[in-house]
Amino acid sequence: MPVEIPEEHVLAMMEAARRAPTDAALHLWTAVRVRDREKRKRIAEAIRQPHVWEASEFFVFLADLHRLDMLLRHRGETLGRADCSLLLLAAVDAGIAAENLAVAAESLGYGTCFIGAVWNEPRLIIRELGLPPRTLPLFGLAVGVPRERPPQRPRYPLDTLFHTDRYREYTPEDLDRIYREMAPITRRRDYLRLARRYAGRGGYFESRNRLVLELAVEQGFEACRSLLEGEAPGM
Repeated sequence: MPVEIPEEHVLAMMEAARRAPTDAALHLWTAVRVRDREKRKRIAEAIRQPHVWEASEFFVFLADLHRLDMLLRHRGETLGRADCSLLLLAAVDAGIAAENLAVAAESLGYGTCFIGAVWNEPRLIIRELGLPPRTLPLFGLAVGVPRERPPQRPRYPLDTLFHTDRYREYTPEDLDRIYREMAPITRRRDYLRLARRYAGRGGYFESRNRLVLELAVEQGFEACRSLLEGEAPGM
């Protein structure tokens, strides 16, 4: 069984997430704290991520237009036809809130792991968490007591992430430098293989294009229907 985190620490992490910036004060995100061990086990097995089961705490962060829709209806108003822009802002809101929670957790001495694999079985996640229309699971966040202190993972060089005053086009030397910096992230020291597998033609994310749009339509994000019917690239 994982080490139990004191409830006051968990509440402090959640409060850090609550205080995160949110676009237009709309709070377009929600997180589900998954405490049921059997539910955690089913999710972990379905998405093939043992961290979900092994962690002390596991949260699933959502894009959430459902609550905003209810708030407007409660006062006789209607949510506008702005699914695409609101969905984008919801993903940003959720990311900021989750990072706040992660930083708070790490400041208390815990370890964290973001789980993008919720998209391996998103419909199962929706069923298990009882998600209403106009919500969409985005990613998970596992929190626990670390067994080790691994070295920092490589990142792109600072000057390839930050530009000054305008976007600076990358030179062949810049691109080669990125490959050198990122080489340690794989056992084979082959960052091209990783980038191609995930983002190249026929890669992981291309195969997810249709699933993302199908699920968004199923969850009531109607603006995504025209993209789905238009057979966007990767479909």
